[in-house]
Parts: sequence; C-alpha cells; structure tokens
Amino acid sequence: MEHEPLTYYEKLENVFVLTETKNMLEARLKELKASQQPTDSVEDDLRKIKEEIEEYTDGVAINPNQMVVTALFNPDVMEEDE
Repeated sequence: MEHEPLTYYEKLENVFVLTETKNMLEARLKELKASQQPTDSVEDDLRKIKEEIEEYTDGVAINPNQMVVTALFNPDVMEEDE
C-alpha cells in the first residue's frame, strides 16, 4: 500500500517531536550514568531517533531551536544556514 508523502509541515512537526524526545532521553541518559545504571536501552533509543531525524532532514544538520521558530514560517531557512 502506497502512502501519500508527508507535507513540509508534517515533517517539521515530526522533527520537532523527535528532537524533544531526544532531549528528554539525553537527560535520562545523564541521570542513569550518574547513578551507574545500565544505559543500553536509552542509548539504542537515542540512536534510532537520530537516524529518524536524519531521514526527515535528508542528513542536513539542524539547529532545533531556530528550526522550530523560523523554519516554520520560512522553509528556506534550513538551507540558508548551511
């Protein structure tokens, strides 16, 4: 079954959610390391999230803080920053 391609705004929303999740997992990873608990599952989740973000952005590095505010109104911003 073929799916409709995502719109720019849907991709932006997905990247935002993934970035927020990544930030929460990174904070959790620091907590686990500080308490010397196993970190394998969190590290695996972080790897998967980073891969998914790269798929949405075609491997272009993004500044999540700027992306959410400026790119929402001007999609060219992500390309201009390079």
